[in-house]
Amino acid sequence: MILRPRKESITTQKEILKTTQGLVFKVGGITLDGTQFDAGIVPAGTPVTVADGAKAVPFEAPADGAALAGIPYVTTHDVKVETGADTIVGAFEEAYFDKNKVELSDAFITAAGGRYKLR
Repeated sequence: MILRPRKESITTQKEILKTTQGLVFKVGGITLDGTQFDAGIVPAGTPVTVADGAKAVPFEAPADGAALAGIPYVTTHDVKVETGADTIVGAFEEAYFDKNKVELSDAFITAAGGRYKLR
């Protein structure tokens, strides 16, 4: 018996993939660093960077001539982030994205080394 029912709003995510051909998922997903993301919904298609053994942080383009500190990934689905709490989310290793539904910068595409394509 539920004495204190709760209500949560549910969002539906947009389809960000152009095709599933050539799609590769990162096994085990990634952990978003709760201190680096605002509380609320982190949408599918968010570009992040994961340094070796660290948590995912929002992607920031490296300065000219500097190497990227980590591996770039794109989140697979919407996820709710609580203040200060780390959250696990799926990630794409490689994918073809719909350029009208996802915002990936040229710097991100370049840093990813051709793993992600906009169509």
